[in-house]
Amino acid sequence: MTVTGLSPYLYYGDPAAALDWLSRHLGFGPDKRWTTPDGEIMEAEIELGGGTRVAIGGRAPIEGEGAGLLLIVHVDDVDAHYEYIRTSGVAIDPPRDEPYGPRAIDVTDPWGYRWHFWQGEPFPPAG
Repeated sequence: MTVTGLSPYLYYGDPAAALDWLSRHLGFGPDKRWTTPDGEIMEAEIELGGGTRVAIGGRAPIEGEGAGLLLIVHVDDVDAHYEYIRTSGVAIDPPRDEPYGPRAIDVTDPWGYRWHFWQGEPFPPAG
């Protein structure tokens, strides 16, 4: 078996608002939406770049569901992405150099999912 990709499937009670927030504040998109005849979003996908997509389901998340999940997004310039997020109006701490190598920022969306933007590679394990 060869793994050809991984797409997280995140549940948002208001998928239209989530797609808008992810696009406006994190710079993701475009998105594709599968809707019911009355326009309700059943499922959607949003592009993160480099062919990576996140699937979004149109149901309310279980209480605290996003709290146990960290989404790592690899970017080529974490400082530029920090500026994009900051200037979109989201409160965010400045980029930091992790002790294990990469440069990173974190942002939690209004639904509780943690997005960890990361530039570089970790140092090889010691030993």
